[in-house]
Amino acid sequence: MAPSKKDQIVEAAVRAFAQYGYSDTTMDTIAEVAEVAKGTLYYHFATKEELFLYVIEKGVKMLIDSVDSVMQRADLSLDQRMLCVLDEHLRFFSEHRELCLLLLSFFTGDQQRDQTIGQLLSGYFTTMEGYVAELQREGHVRPDIEVRTMISALFGMAGFTMLRKQFRQENGVTDTDRRTLHLLLSGVLIADSPDQ
Repeated sequence: MAPSKKDQIVEAAVRAFAQYGYSDTTMDTIAEVAEVAKGTLYYHFATKEELFLYVIEKGVKMLIDSVDSVMQRADLSLDQRMLCVLDEHLRFFSEHRELCLLLLSFFTGDQQRDQTIGQLLSGYFTTMEGYVAELQREGHVRPDIEVRTMISALFGMAGFTMLRKQFRQENGVTDTDRRTLHLLLSGVLIADSPDQ
């Protein structure tokens, strides 16, 4: 099934914002990349800012949904879920490289816009902090770990691994990459997992 015009515009906007940055991306550029008429673009999004915020909000929701699906897996222990969450971040960022770039470098230079984007990202961090706090209460995460710092590190660890690969034009995550990141994450986990 072909994507809707709105989805086509959103996909093009992600590519354009990731390539040119917020300031240098114009609505004309997005229309051109999306291969839609400017009228079609403006029918769906009145301003570049509205489109940018929509892209970020949709991307954050996709990431939360992706991680949440792993955390709801009752067939895994909590510590195994945490390692699977890392894998899910790697998969997500690998499949959505431009979005990864936007989420890791969202500052646009406008304080109000950046604050709005920060609030959108806080949904992800709040969700993840809740999961790790549960792991900590259950005795699967070391009690001396500061949850917010750990989640920031997890997000950055997965995101910047994928960015490095993108900049070096490398394909996907290797088993060695995954193993290294699992070892880093396993340092905060208490319970043994077969994959550690």
